[in-house]
Amino acid sequence: MAQPRTLPAPALKTLVESTEQAKETAREEIAALRKDLAALERLLSGKRKSQPEDVSLHDIVHGALEIFRCAALALENERLLDDMHDAVERALAEDFLHANGATLLREPEGWHWISPKGVMHHLATGDAPAEAAKKLRRHLPRVPAPQRGAQADTDDAPESDA
Repeated sequence: MAQPRTLPAPALKTLVESTEQAKETAREEIAALRKDLAALERLLSGKRKSQPEDVSLHDIVHGALEIFRCAALALENERLLDDMHDAVERALAEDFLHANGATLLREPEGWHWISPKGVMHHLATGDAPAEAAKKLRRHLPRVPAPQRGAQADTDDAPESDA
């Protein structure tokens, strides 16, 4: 099963919450169904002298259908969340590629990047932008990280009106 993700969008948050609620309902129904099935087994095996009215076959069938409904909803929502996550990752990778000058060519097929020296680099096939972005990061020049002390001094300095 997919791990819960922190999602900023309210619609996605609602989808995650409905998935968790469906899972909880299914777990509760499974526990109730276990009890009903154990009572039915005791009745049918003759281990317990009880009336057939003590066990409701309708409750057993209804519980199984409720488990099916909740589990199907939870699994479908998880599939949707995974698809949305993959689409966002793909879009971010394509944006990164385009922002850094990579292009998707038809001939030769795939993502390509031309270095400042004029060398064409094949990054990946056209349907793998995440892999192409990963390879492009290796080719791009490294930008040194700003020094923390110098950046903090300029940001914290009070502005003067003079």
